[in-house]
Amino acid sequence: MTRFVPVYGTVISVNPQTSSQSDSCSVFISVMSDNMGEVNFIVDADTYVLDQHTFENGDSIIAIYDTNGPVPLIYPPQFHAVILAENDDDYEAMFDYFNQDLLNTDQTLMLNISDTDDIDILLPNGQIFVQNPGGHYLFVLYKYTTRSLPPITTPDEIIVFCP
Repeated sequence: MTRFVPVYGTVISVNPQTSSQSDSCSVFISVMSDNMGEVNFIVDADTYVLDQHTFENGDSIIAIYDTNGPVPLIYPPQFHAVILAENDDDYEAMFDYFNQDLLNTDQTLMLNISDTDDIDILLPNGQIFVQNPGGHYLFVLYKYTTRSLPPITTPDEIIVFCP
């Protein structure tokens, strides 16, 4: 089972997180998702936000959360966001460990990367990653896959998370 799950939807509100334990460095983003209804995400300093986008009501969003993280039993569900990305181009997304053959852990996606492809392969700080991205956790944005097993895609963008 995939550890990191994407949620696709539209931002319905963005508010500072206010609680007795909050230091005002966290934001609450509420999303009307395509398949889960309303979902709340806590966004803090540990959340990676692609292109440092500032979200507003009405933005199309991909929010990825860790299924191993703690979740309060409330409605709407509330998750800690691991990664956020604006999704105006209707991308599919995956965040997972990819081996040297560019196959993810549960073998549900294989990446096809060649030297002739125009793929942005970057580090989280925006710098270009010049080696094989395999053997790392990768945030992958893509549009299409083959119907093979495993599905194969040529991604549009890859963010490489080094240990």
